Amino acid sequence: MGLALLLAGCGGDASGPKPGTEAQPKAELLGKDTGIRYDKPRVPTVQNMTCDRKRGSTRYGLSAHKDESLPAHKGEKDSEDYVCHGPDRISLAVGGRTVTAPHIAAEYDLYGAVPDPLKTVKTVYSTSLAEDDERTLVGEAKTVTTTTAAITCQKNVWQTFPMTTCLWANHGAVGAVDFFPPAGRHPEIAEAITRTKELIATGLVESPR
Repeated sequence: MGLALLLAGCGGDASGPKPGTEAQPKAELLGKDTGIRYDKPRVPTVQNMTCDRKRGSTRYGLSAHKDESLPAHKGEKDSEDYVCHGPDRISLAVGGRTVTAPHIAAEYDLYGAVPDPLKTVKTVYSTSLAEDDERTLVGEAKTVTTTTAAITCQKNVWQTFPMTTCLWANHGAVGAVDFFPPAGRHPEIAEAITRTKELIATGLVESPR
């Protein structure tokens, strides 16, 4: 399965806030479908990080299982992976070798429509993360909604590495994001949600209406 995932904290002070003291995301009600759909994914913009298209054969990040019940995207490119690096590189010992890992690994999957993003993100969570026998879940998952998307985040351990993973869906796309902490501890869920919102907002090209 290769180096299947990672993504990290957010750069800046690696010590971060004490667990449980970070600001919690503001709750919003998921709005109705506005009809926005997407031509393609694009390189996202994440504060204090450099992002680019995933290159080479190494697969970073959890792969969100496709939801075959959703209408297919009709464009040329319906899926893309990106990685984001902070100023300090992350080195991991995997399979007897040391590899350089990104702070964030993000996947975007486009669909013709996602009628119920909250239902979809719960389905993708159950089939992509909760059933992944290479991951050990830590604590409880947290689900939040914004006016345009539903996001579920879960702390977990892959091999010996403490990860935080977020799965998201809006009315035209579904995504998976993995965060790996340079400090060797799970990124806090509140911070992961904030980063995931950035990735949703900047990583998709809207189709002309």
